[in-house]
Amino acid sequence: DEENTYFINGIMEEVLLNLQAIKELRVPGRTSVEQYRNTVKSIPEIARELGVSYIVEGSCEKYGNTFRLRVQLLAGAKDRHLWGESYEEVIDSPDDIFRIQNRIAESIAAELKAIITPEEKQLIEKVPTTSLTAYDFFQKGRDEHTKYWIDNKNIEALRNAEFFYHESLKYDSNFAHAYTGLAWVYWDKHSWEDILSEDFMDS
Repeated sequence: DEENTYFINGIMEEVLLNLQAIKELRVPGRTSVEQYRNTVKSIPEIARELGVSYIVEGSCEKYGNTFRLRVQLLAGAKDRHLWGESYEEVIDSPDDIFRIQNRIAESIAAELKAIITPEEKQLIEKVPTTSLTAYDFFQKGRDEHTKYWIDNKNIEALRNAEFFYHESLKYDSNFAHAYTGLAWVYWDKHSWEDILSEDFMDS
């Protein structure tokens, strides 16, 4: 369902960010991996092109307030299955989503024998908002923002991102992720034209 794409992309983004928080792992960003979404290339080819040893592969479906997520960890060079798990969760609060994302990152780190420091664990397990609506709008904003980063001629996506971040803050005025998203929007909108102006940083 295309309407749920932003939600699924949001889960992928959070798993990436959680893994990136673990210093013993080097994890490429979403823009680098996005090109492989519908690829016919093999796992060894992708691993070689990205310069990585392992690939995390997954799929997600959302039906109303329930999401089903399947994730597996593969050895890149040999396309060998190392770990896999299926999750099904009813979404009553953001905690239900964050809990699964945290477990995925911690399970992958354990499989790779990567040490998670107490500070990293705290960062991974931190719940950024208790408002499901705020988080939903934030995910929509971030998905639109990513569309702009992939194609910076897509100004409509940038406007959509700004709108959704503002909507998110209506439901949680302390949601730092949404403020960060807005900061990036203002930078993307004005940096090249206004970077030397006195009021560049006002927004």
